[in-house]
Amino acid sequence: MPTRGDRWLTGAGLASLVLLAVGLRLIPIVFVPSMPYPDEIFQTSEQAHRLVFGSGLIPWEFQLGVRSWLLPGIIAGLMEVSRIVGDGPDYYIPLVAISCAALASLPVVCCFLWGRRLFGLSGGLMAGAVVAVAAELVYFGARTLCEVLAGHLLVAALYMLEPCYRVTSRWRLFASGALLGVVLVLRIQLGPAVAVVALWTNWRAARERAPAMLAGAAAVLAAAGILDTLTLGYPLASVWRYVVYNVYYGVSSTFGAEAWDFYLRGELGVWGPVSGLLLLLAILGARRMPLLLIAAITILAVHSSIAHKEYRFIYPAVLLIIVLAGIGLAQIVTSGMRRLRTASVSATIAASVFTTLSLIVWALASLMVWTGPTLASLRYSTHDNLRAASFVARERAPCGIGLYGLGGNDWAYSGGYTYFHRPLPIYWPKDVAALAAYAAGFDTLVYAEAPPKGLGFTPQKCFGQVCVARRSGSCAPLPMMAMPFPDPVARPLDRSP
Repeated sequence: MPTRGDRWLTGAGLASLVLLAVGLRLIPIVFVPSMPYPDEIFQTSEQAHRLVFGSGLIPWEFQLGVRSWLLPGIIAGLMEVSRIVGDGPDYYIPLVAISCAALASLPVVCCFLWGRRLFGLSGGLMAGAVVAVAAELVYFGARTLCEVLAGHLLVAALYMLEPCYRVTSRWRLFASGALLGVVLVLRIQLGPAVAVVALWTNWRAARERAPAMLAGAAAVLAAAGILDTLTLGYPLASVWRYVVYNVYYGVSSTFGAEAWDFYLRGELGVWGPVSGLLLLLAILGARRMPLLLIAAITILAVHSSIAHKEYRFIYPAVLLIIVLAGIGLAQIVTSGMRRLRTASVSATIAASVFTTLSLIVWALASLMVWTGPTLASLRYSTHDNLRAASFVARERAPCGIGLYGLGGNDWAYSGGYTYFHRPLPIYWPKDVAALAAYAAGFDTLVYAEAPPKGLGFTPQKCFGQVCVARRSGSCAPLPMMAMPFPDPVARPLDRSP
């Protein structure tokens, strides 16, 4: 039986890992903000801002009811809570980021618990540390992307089902089914992986386990159906419409198509010379926990078969592989400690030597990934734009905001009303002629390409490649520009009466 000192050491070690994980994941969101994918704002936080504050750009997915309001609704609740302390992005952006980072610490906790059960406390700390400091997980972990949040919940569900002992508790099985249900609602493309997990964990004891799991999943799907009915018109409307627009109309293919090996080549590029280390550790971990590897391969296979591919889509698979790497490294450390003990080296020295060396190796590998070309470019993606938007939010209130220099796509990289936090019109003219036509509608211009001098804008401050300029005078009440629609959707709408 563990002593009070053992329990204190376990609690302190786990708390330290969680705090480390949360703190690291706040860096690319709060301290050095970046936004590599516009969906992070416009599919989630922007719609939450619209619910709470009344202003927000509405992308085509929300105009046509393709997206569930589940995640925007949760973020809206956090924004509302932030108003207790103060109003504006300086309050709600950190709160949302901290909440997402806390959720991202779930895999750290699960990996720690797996490692402790398999290899003792030192193994648990090592396994948890691998997940806590892994570069890809640090960069993506606190982002408001459906695939990211779904990945964290998938790991939690796997731990609930496979904690390295046989699970018989109906409440635990119900909770795991509910978590898998939320994963489905957040990211329907993870359906095959969820099915694999359900089949694997119920294959030999379906009568004992399946009813409770199915009940948990059904409860979540019913709640999601009710939410869609209230917000979109009928049960699970967001799922059916998502399938129709992306499969029947082929909308997703308009955003680009990649070869089947896009993700494999991408991950090899991200990890570079330490790819072999990651694969070795993951294979070692998979010998203990094969289900995690099977789920990761399923996710990778499904997404590789879809033409439209983005790095972020396979975050759940990357997360599972890194969890396995944590288990694998814990196994190596434990084996090394045993060898040193047989060589008459004290247990304390053995643990210290192998733990320290292993942490240094993994930390250096993570640092190489963090400073590598892929993550280095992502870490500063739209960083200048977000700094400029924050500057506008803190300055004297404008009467209108213009965005210029990115060919009419400026809205996607601006941070939207989530960052500007001003209840006023925003314009994004695509060329000089459109800029001149709309210039009367705004007195503040955020630009990546200098505007003509005749428009009267005077530069105030520059943030890297993006500058903010203002002009004197008032703003004319010009209508805002329409949000863009993908061609496969726009054509049927143009033909409608």
